[in-house]
Amino acid sequence: MNFEQELQQTFFEQQISGHSIFIKLNDGEFVAKSCSTENNNEQIFYEWVQHIQGYQDFFSQYNGVITLKDTQVIEQPKVDQRQQKWLESLIAKRFNPNNKKYLLLENLVQRQKNLRILDIKLGFTVEKKSHIIRYQESTSSKVGLRICGMKVQENDEIIVFRDKHWGRRISVDELTEELKTFFNIQKKKMIINLTEQVEHLKLFITQNCKEVVSWQGTSLLIVSDSEDDLKIRLIDFSKAKVDKQSNKGNTDIIDSLNSLLELVKQI
Repeated sequence: MNFEQELQQTFFEQQISGHSIFIKLNDGEFVAKSCSTENNNEQIFYEWVQHIQGYQDFFSQYNGVITLKDTQVIEQPKVDQRQQKWLESLIAKRFNPNNKKYLLLENLVQRQKNLRILDIKLGFTVEKKSHIIRYQESTSSKVGLRICGMKVQENDEIIVFRDKHWGRRISVDELTEELKTFFNIQKKKMIINLTEQVEHLKLFITQNCKEVVSWQGTSLLIVSDSEDDLKIRLIDFSKAKVDKQSNKGNTDIIDSLNSLLELVKQI
């Protein structure tokens, strides 16, 4: 798919984690995620999962691959100073103006003022040797998950912002306290909502994802703007692997989701 019309492009103001660049298009109904021409794992994953009925309840809606025109100027968003420092660093390191290939995904956080976003990296194991020490020193090695990013805002004002570097340093006790911060005074109803959705996600994975042989690098994104409006999505599949000949699946992600539910019970 190739966008020929002129599109307003803005670096995505709600991005709080990740290695890929997200660009918001026009009014923000869609976001474009940069896609490596050398690694098609994420594209392969989305093209596989989109054929499973009900996948949109647990994964971002996938709208194909697009090519962004290089004549457009990508605007800088107005964000809180704490987030701006992180976002500018990401853009400086990761944005490649020569890469025009992007995955077109739904925007999960459109038009929300009391927004809470939590990115949780899942997994008890790590494959890349250069990440072993980072993994061993983080909560991932102990409870199978760590915070990759978190933002809490009220009336468009950010009151909490955490990045992945902070998430790697904290202890399990600090992780639990941060979950309390995220759910705040509304925690009871939000936690019930989260628990129900995670249980449904586990069932979906067990029944429909037997062809996924590796969930390496996958995150659980939790988005809420009220105690009644909470949604979860699995994201980040650049390291995930799908084998259409497999019928066993990979249960590591289930173990991490169970661990998350145990931590939430302690709040």
